[in-house]
Amino acid sequence: MLRPLFQDLPPAAASLLRWGWRSLLVVLAFVAAGRLALSFPGVSPHVTAVWLPAGIALAALVRWGQAYVPAVAFGGLLVGLAAGARPWLALAITLGSTAGPWIAARWMDRAGFNRRLEQRRDLGLLIGAGAGAGTLVSAANGAIWLAAGGRISALDLPAVWFQWWIGDTLGLLVAGVPLLCFGASSWARAFEGHRRVTTLGLLLGSLGAAVAGMLGQRWLGHAALAWFVVPPVLLCWLAMRSGLALASGSMFALASGLLAATAAGVGPFASSVANGVSGVQPTLLWAYITALLGLVLLPHVLIGELARLEERWQLALDGSDLGVADWNLRTGDGFTSPRWRALMDEPDSSQTSTIDRWLARVHPDERAALRSALASVDSPKGAGLRHEARVRVRDGWCWFDVHVIVVERDATGAPVRVVASLSDIGARRSAEDRQQLSSNLFMHLHEGLLITDAEFRVIDANPTYSKITGVPRDELLGTVPSLLQPVAPDAISRQQQASLWAALRSSGNWVGELVERRRGGDPCALHVTVSAVHGPDGALRYHVLVVSDVTEQRLQRERLERQANFDELTRLPNRARLSQLLADAMVSTDREGYLMAVCYLDLDHFKAINERFGHQAGDRLLAELATRLRTALRARGTVWSDVAARLGGDEFALLLRAGTVDEARAAVERVLRVVAQPFIVTPGGDPIVVTASVGATIYPLDSSDADTLLRHADHAMYGAKQSGRNGYLFFDTEHSRRTEERVMAIGRVQDALDRDELTLYYQPKVDLKRGVVLGFEALLRWNHPDHGVVPPAQFLPLIEHTGLSARIGDHVLARALDQLDAWTASGLDLTVSVNISARHLQEPDFAQRLAELLARHSRPLGPKLELEVLETAALTDISFTSALLERCGKLGVRWALDDFGTGYSTLTYLKRLPVQVLKIDRSFVHNMLADAQDRAIVEGVISLARTFDCIAVAEGVETPAQARMLLDMGCEIGQGAGIASPMPATEVAGWVRDWRGLFALTAAPGVAGTIGPVTRVQSSEL
Repeated sequence: MLRPLFQDLPPAAASLLRWGWRSLLVVLAFVAAGRLALSFPGVSPHVTAVWLPAGIALAALVRWGQAYVPAVAFGGLLVGLAAGARPWLALAITLGSTAGPWIAARWMDRAGFNRRLEQRRDLGLLIGAGAGAGTLVSAANGAIWLAAGGRISALDLPAVWFQWWIGDTLGLLVAGVPLLCFGASSWARAFEGHRRVTTLGLLLGSLGAAVAGMLGQRWLGHAALAWFVVPPVLLCWLAMRSGLALASGSMFALASGLLAATAAGVGPFASSVANGVSGVQPTLLWAYITALLGLVLLPHVLIGELARLEERWQLALDGSDLGVADWNLRTGDGFTSPRWRALMDEPDSSQTSTIDRWLARVHPDERAALRSALASVDSPKGAGLRHEARVRVRDGWCWFDVHVIVVERDATGAPVRVVASLSDIGARRSAEDRQQLSSNLFMHLHEGLLITDAEFRVIDANPTYSKITGVPRDELLGTVPSLLQPVAPDAISRQQQASLWAALRSSGNWVGELVERRRGGDPCALHVTVSAVHGPDGALRYHVLVVSDVTEQRLQRERLERQANFDELTRLPNRARLSQLLADAMVSTDREGYLMAVCYLDLDHFKAINERFGHQAGDRLLAELATRLRTALRARGTVWSDVAARLGGDEFALLLRAGTVDEARAAVERVLRVVAQPFIVTPGGDPIVVTASVGATIYPLDSSDADTLLRHADHAMYGAKQSGRNGYLFFDTEHSRRTEERVMAIGRVQDALDRDELTLYYQPKVDLKRGVVLGFEALLRWNHPDHGVVPPAQFLPLIEHTGLSARIGDHVLARALDQLDAWTASGLDLTVSVNISARHLQEPDFAQRLAELLARHSRPLGPKLELEVLETAALTDISFTSALLERCGKLGVRWALDDFGTGYSTLTYLKRLPVQVLKIDRSFVHNMLADAQDRAIVEGVISLARTFDCIAVAEGVETPAQARMLLDMGCEIGQGAGIASPMPATEVAGWVRDWRGLFALTAAPGVAGTIGPVTRVQSSEL
């Protein structure tokens, strides 16, 4: 009830308040117990039979601490004054009665006293410190002060001291034990569940027996003492069943009642009144109280010891991970420990409650050995069998270490009681199996294994390692192997070891190849893996080396590398090796800032040498040439060196460093002089002179990649061949650049065709006299995504002599026919003319392809299609062109000669060509008003057209005056910017609808007709 109040107070105030009410409680208990003890019969006028305050003092100091010594002293002083002692005597006796419990409490506290009194040690501390020290001090102090005060004589001092000591000791045990053991949990445990009835029965039984013994004295006399045998027995039973707290409290109550009854003269312990003072039989009373104490304390302590022993046994079993089973073969009873059931994976002990059930789960290979150990009658008692056996657990076999002991046999020697223990050794067996496997692998592995300590001293080595190195294992132990020694014999080995140490420090692992010498001194290549092994604490413990002899593999690899990178005949680098050397040289050139001549060398007339002297002689010449080239190469330390390589046959490549272009030319000339020295190709034969042609390019002036540099040098070499051989030629990078730009431009036109960026614009052709639109000329434009509409003059010349020209021509024809078909379907009666390039016209399947394009449409579009070909293109091969035009004419199409008058064609050629239209070149039309010669040419062309029954069409009509003159000359059809500029197909229908002719007459007579509104545009290439 006071605990919540303490929780609300500050710690210091709560502690002070707690000390105050506890001190008050001690004083009150001390006074009450003292008055009760004084009412008991005394063994002398100054000593009581049992001094209960001694137990209260010890319990208070042990449970609450030394801070309550003042309360104990004050209570003792009050009791002494109440007994009638003088103040100074009462104070002197109080000092002794306080010092005794204080000494005992200090002793017990330092010795680690446990108030539950469950061990003999704690009971010994209570008796030794209390009775052997505390009560001796208080008894001696009291007896001495009684003698000093004249209350007793010196002769009575020993007897009074002894009696005082006995009374204090009994009071300390009778009152101190229940107060020390008191606890709410112990009392609640004594009355919980099924224990309540037994506890109450034992309490009532002991009380009833004591009352019967006291009251039965009147009728039974001293025979009533027999009733007092029952309470000790019942209290002993109560102590064993319900604990010491309740039993000692009951003992305190019983002893207090006996003392009170005896003081009143009731009970068998009261005697007759002698000399007017009530007397007692103290020895018998002390003996009975001592018996009560012994029968309550000793069973409790023994039970505590047994529980502790059982706990230790169980902890030992748990700590050793042992499962224990105890089987009685005669009765069939069995006990299994919790660990046994856990190992057997059984929730209860029913599955192995008997030894036969357990043996049924043992593997048959081990079951016979266990049964023979049980059947043996000659084995001494306690002897048994220790065996590793497999026992079925769940669905598998588990390994256990089984120890079976026959602890009891009958008269015939047959086992009666068997104790078995088992422990799980599955992990150990697995470890042993792994260790055995590791040992076998270690001994029989094809790789060498070496184990060293942290300082690289050899701990163990397998036979393979000794076989590889030639060093026996006994000589290796304790030494540092040469491949791990800190000082390597050469620079390469030192570099490898530096890499090894760095890798071990950073990652604890290194893999690489080392060159080692065998015992006989022969070198060998070893593939070595070094791994650091750390212990559980992270400290380095071992190094493990796995060694493989790769000498043969390395030699084979070197042979393959030579075959892959070097020419077998000349021992020069081959083409594959040259690629790497050239890439490295380009990097070095960029870094160092000098020039490099990449040369392509080809012998002149080498085939003739093979045919004259044979292939073996040719091979000897090539080998000798390779030797000469190597002597002609230069090197500058480790920075760079010239390179010679054989590309195949009689072709070689050279990489020559130079500071300037002139120095590079001098280096090439030096190589040519070396090659031109006489060769002796047959033994004893006359020497012959062989020359070479060299092509070269200069890097980084030629900033191409490695493959392109060689290709450029090859091109230059062919130029040197064509220039007469026995010389050299340097590659022209500017010419190459222009060629590459043209190739890229052609590729871009190809992309435009693939991406449908090429489109058609249409320029009308009109009848100048009647003002009627006759048709349109399809003109190609490039709708460039970045540059807008690009005229054909900027891209068609690039593809004029390529196959792409014919593809684009087919594309234009297909698009023009599609548009013509659409116009015809919409009601427009128009013709379309398409320009045909010379390359397109010369395609073998031109006529067939034209027929296929016309056949794609259901309407007959041939009569509305006009194909325009340049005069120069038509006259290239007059026979072929005439035949082609006739085949196409059968499809209904018409042909027109474009730019007529610029090709200087003869009348004979014109007569042979089946053309229907002659187009007058715009250059003549443009200047005919001012230039009489151009005007005469126009008149001539119109006259020729009339003669050969052709239609004359004037190009480049830009003004009405030009149109009027053309009409006067007899040319009625024209086209040009003065009529309309080329337009998209979507604008054609609207333009035709709005067209009203080129001329308009004014209303004023006699005045020349004025020109209607005409938009004048700059003439352009269409």
